[in-house]
Amino acid sequence: MADKKRGIHELYGADPDHADDLVFGRKTDPVSRRGFLRKSGLVAMSAAVGASIPFAELMPSGLIPAALAQSDEPFSIPGKEGLIVLNDRPINAETPAHLLDDKITPAKHLFVRNNGRPPAMASIDPENWRLEIGGESAARTVSFSIGDLKTQFRHYTYQLQLECGGNGRAEFVPPASGNQWSIGAVGCPEWTGVRLKDVLE
Repeated sequence: MADKKRGIHELYGADPDHADDLVFGRKTDPVSRRGFLRKSGLVAMSAAVGASIPFAELMPSGLIPAALAQSDEPFSIPGKEGLIVLNDRPINAETPAHLLDDKITPAKHLFVRNNGRPPAMASIDPENWRLEIGGESAARTVSFSIGDLKTQFRHYTYQLQLECGGNGRAEFVPPASGNQWSIGAVGCPEWTGVRLKDVLE
């Protein structure tokens, strides 16, 4: 069978850690999530980007070097069409001002904020997912399935404003590091679910 050629975005989208190892020989520490480059991998990455890479030993895993991440096709988030993507590893996107006119912000227009890579949807099994509460401060250990949370507790709906602490960072003087949010890292959606106090009791 002939080998299938795959682009760097496809490789990293399927399995970022494996792509790190395959492309650059970078091994990921499972605890810190930092990627450790073997000498040959560092040479390969430096050659690919055309420059030395300072602090390469501190580079987080699963990142495509910016010099290799260019694409003619804009990155988009399914179900979030119209948002402005600030970063795709991890995914962060803000809402343009003209999409914030609704009294209740719909989910499709709510900004996206991540500090790390979210789990792959294929790895999530709602039927077997459980919430476990325990530890030294708990009177007892309890476990709930999603079905339990839906049927054993009263549900409440609240409309609450949610805003990223970095909203407006693009206008900071002096400039601040991090995602350069303008005014779109905010929304006022409705949230429905069980109260934490009820679950803990």
